[in-house]
Amino acid sequence: ETLSVKPENILQQIHVKIHGIISQPNLNGCTGLVWYTENKYRYSIYIASLEKFASIKPENVMLEKGTVARVWGLEHRQELNGKWGTIKNWIEESNKYDI
Repeated sequence: ETLSVKPENILQQIHVKIHGIISQPNLNGCTGLVWYTENKYRYSIYIASLEKFASIKPENVMLEKGTVARVWGLEHRQELNGKWGTIKNWIEESNKYDI
């Protein structure tokens, strides 16, 4: 059976790596799974090695290549907000993604 649903109606757990946290440097380098969160300005990440959840800002999370993501919050290219794309690369120096 095929079910047609909007992207907003799908939850996905993705693997991420945490980086650049000054206040809790012990989290840097940890990997985890992103869980659903209603707060769009932070990810709720389960870190299995620490057996706990952490609330992390998007700029401190590296998404894996191949992750499907929705673009939002762009000011200069607003026509791209709401579009979906696949992450091709993360550029560490600028903390940006090629999509």
